[in-house]
This record gives sequence, C-alpha cells and structure tokens, in this order.
Amino acid sequence: MELVSFVDPDDLSPAMRKLWERSPRPGLRKFAQAMAHAERFHLMFAELNAAVRFENHLGNKLTELVRLTIANTTRCPVCMAGRLPQAVAEGMTEEMVQALDHVDDVDPGTFTDAERAAVRFAEKFGTDHLSVDDADAAALRAHFSDEQIVELAILCALCMGYGRFSAILGLDDAAPAPVGTGISVE
Repeated sequence: MELVSFVDPDDLSPAMRKLWERSPRPGLRKFAQAMAHAERFHLMFAELNAAVRFENHLGNKLTELVRLTIANTTRCPVCMAGRLPQAVAEGMTEEMVQALDHVDDVDPGTFTDAERAAVRFAEKFGTDHLSVDDADAAALRAHFSDEQIVELAILCALCMGYGRFSAILGLDDAAPAPVGTGISVE
C-alpha cells in the first residue's frame, strides 16, 4: 500500500509542474508528485535545498561526495542514482563514489584530507550522530571555517530527511547498490 498517493502530472499546480518537468529522472518526478500534497512547504524546501547545495562554500565536488555519503546511509535509490555534472567536472569519479564507505582504506591520493574529514562526518551524521567526536571536530576545523562546517551539517540534515522519505515512498531510479552493502536496488 502506498504511503501517499502520487498526484497525476496533469493535476500539478504550475509551480509543481515546472519542478516535475525539470526533473531529469523518473524517481525525481514521482517525488514531485508526492510532495505536491504539501506544495507550499516543498517549494520552500526546494529553494533552501538548491541554495544549500549550489551556493555553499564547499564546492560542487565536496558537496556531491557528502550528498552521496548521506544517500548511502538513507538507502534512497533516487538519491544514490544522481551525479552532479559539475562535481564530475571538478574531479569526482565513480571510484571515489564507490569508496565513500571506506575513505581511509583507499589510495591516499583518492581523496583530499578535507574530503576525508567531510565524508567521515557525513557518514557519522547519517548513521550514529552521537559518535562525532573531538577527532572529527579537529579534522573538520583543520580544513573548514565555522561557516563551512555549519553548511556541511545543514547539507547532511536536508539530504538525510528527504532521502529517508524518498526511500519510504519506494521511489527508484535503478541506482547502483548502496556502497559497501552488496545490496542490489535494481
């Protein structure tokens, strides 16, 4: 049984229809159809989410690595399937994506120290937030300003909430298996 119904695309408001049409993947379109039930809040969220993802002081590559780390913790197939082209242009590779759950066990040149610190933080944020410790704080503070650390936390929180809801809704974009699990989500 569906948790919520999906609004028919023909019945979407102009604003939600615009989001639906701009969505390049079926799972994102279905998400817009579900979120149409709370349009006012979703539109505000979409604006905030876009600002946090694309106007932060972290850069596209780091933002996308963190987003994908959180996606792996939520097991959201739609979230795991996406790859921001700007992040790829900045050097994010599928090798990096596949190593997100073990950033300390790959060739030291795969990730920068800043990327490792951010990914470790995101992993803990998504799985056991109370395990973020002084070593994590020191690693983040060695590479990021207070503003960047707060932006990182906001990014994690936004991705985690919507990712979990997308997974609960059963949305899918034929994503690769969650990193490190051996689980198939096709």
